[in-house]
Amino acid sequence: MPISSRENLLRSLRCDNPHWIPVCPHLFPNENPTQGVPASLEEVLRSSSGNLALDHLKLGEYLGADDYLLPVEAPAVLVSATCTTKEERSGTNQLISTLSTPKGDLRQVTTFSDDAPSLVTERYVKTAADAVKLIEYFSSLRVELAPDVQKVIPDTRTRLGDKGILFCRLPGTPLGMCYREYSDLTHLIYLLSDEPGIAETLFACIEEKFFQLYERILREAPEIDVLVGMDDTSTTLISPAMFEKFNVEVTNLRADLCHRYGKIYMHHSCGLIRNLLPIYRQTRMNGVDAFTVPPIGDVGYAEGRRLLGPDYSICSPLTSGLPALDKDTICRQVADRFQDAHKANNVIFIVGGADLTFPAMEMLFSQAQELKQC
Repeated sequence: MPISSRENLLRSLRCDNPHWIPVCPHLFPNENPTQGVPASLEEVLRSSSGNLALDHLKLGEYLGADDYLLPVEAPAVLVSATCTTKEERSGTNQLISTLSTPKGDLRQVTTFSDDAPSLVTERYVKTAADAVKLIEYFSSLRVELAPDVQKVIPDTRTRLGDKGILFCRLPGTPLGMCYREYSDLTHLIYLLSDEPGIAETLFACIEEKFFQLYERILREAPEIDVLVGMDDTSTTLISPAMFEKFNVEVTNLRADLCHRYGKIYMHHSCGLIRNLLPIYRQTRMNGVDAFTVPPIGDVGYAEGRRLLGPDYSICSPLTSGLPALDKDTICRQVADRFQDAHKANNVIFIVGGADLTFPAMEMLFSQAQELKQC
């Protein structure tokens, strides 16, 4: 009996016998094709309409997509009544951000270049004293609704219909957010080694606020199907033992919270994750987002399934690692990825990314559409 694209995606995410491998067009803000873009999609691929979900739909309609994973903004945010952030330019190529707390200021420096993306060259937490200030900041946070965002979500769900699902990217684990945003990896490792009590107090304080945020979003926006914890977890950043010590319990509590509301919890994990997959198997997450296969990643879908076990879905970029953009290379990569995905089961492909021209993206998407029901 035929099922809708929405139901098939939900089955894929829940490892529940999907009828086909979903292929979803995807936009990455500031990382989309810039060459060969048709005039009708120039604004869409710049992701400049102010509604990223709507841009996904417009791109999908142009490509003839059947399956959609639409990102929506969080309908609630964390705000502080006692801490403030100020930004000021320093020279021509630096932006200094100052986070002021009752226990002192924290400083971050972002450096700009004409021919490369901006880079954070100094992060807020460099010492144990800085970590104490960050604890003060997180202790001051409370959850507030974002009414303008909240009212858009039901409209987006109606517009989507039965063609797909809505997902929301949210903060990752405290460990992940510290190495991604608040501290560089070297300073974080020293903090964990030299001041483990302060580090664990910081992590606990961060997660208390993040958990409150997750719960409010689940309560206020029932239209959202999937929450994604954005960790960028990779063994280039942490060890499997670090994930096991600091992240398994956090992940389980978040997953349990989502499941109580009938929703799905995914963990964002682009990068080298082969040695993390057995640890993921200890969690109650529903799946791995941005599962990156060779040559950029270090594990394929079938091998990943062996390490993960049967209960975790895989959402993966179909475009990563293309050695060339000619038709034969694209067709070969798509065929190889689908063959591996069929062995693994419960794989969802997303199509997009900065390494493509738009004609190559069209070609790749068309090839994937042909293979997805085979």
